[in-house]
Amino acid sequence: MTMLSTDALTELITGAYRPGPYQLPDGRVLNEYFDPYHLTGDPQRLREVARALAVLLPTDTEALAGPALAAVPLAAAVALHTGLPTAYLRPAAKHHGTHRQVEGADLRARRTVLLDDTARTGANLLRGAAALRESGALVTGAVCILDRNAGAAALLADQGLALASLLRDAGRCG
Repeated sequence: MTMLSTDALTELITGAYRPGPYQLPDGRVLNEYFDPYHLTGDPQRLREVARALAVLLPTDTEALAGPALAAVPLAAAVALHTGLPTAYLRPAAKHHGTHRQVEGADLRARRTVLLDDTARTGANLLRGAAALRESGALVTGAVCILDRNAGAAALLADQGLALASLLRDAGRCG
């Protein structure tokens, strides 16, 4: 199977924009938003996005991690494509069962890349990196479908983490 061209991949990703209104966690309202489930809910779209995300991984990547919820199918699909062990991040540790925030593969001492659907300010990615580091992972960077161009790359760079994305928003999604 051949990889989609850059234009076809961009068209696939921008096809996931939906009309708003959509309220951001900080209270701002957008006229349109990026719906990652449009991509992850369709096997062919998910396959193409996973293949493209895998290309963005640093060559020394030893493991992957994806936060709940939209990044879980992304991380699983990239893991299937690359063969890399993968873990999943809960928003917080469970109060029952394993009592862990990081579930799945053992990431201790592995160079791990955090996968996510979008990056806006980078705060969620930094929280995820902190949780992964607490579990022993060597977090080396982050990869996402859409960088919303709202400060994530700079915030992560300040912490020594590179952010790679398939597409940078040109102001559509604040």
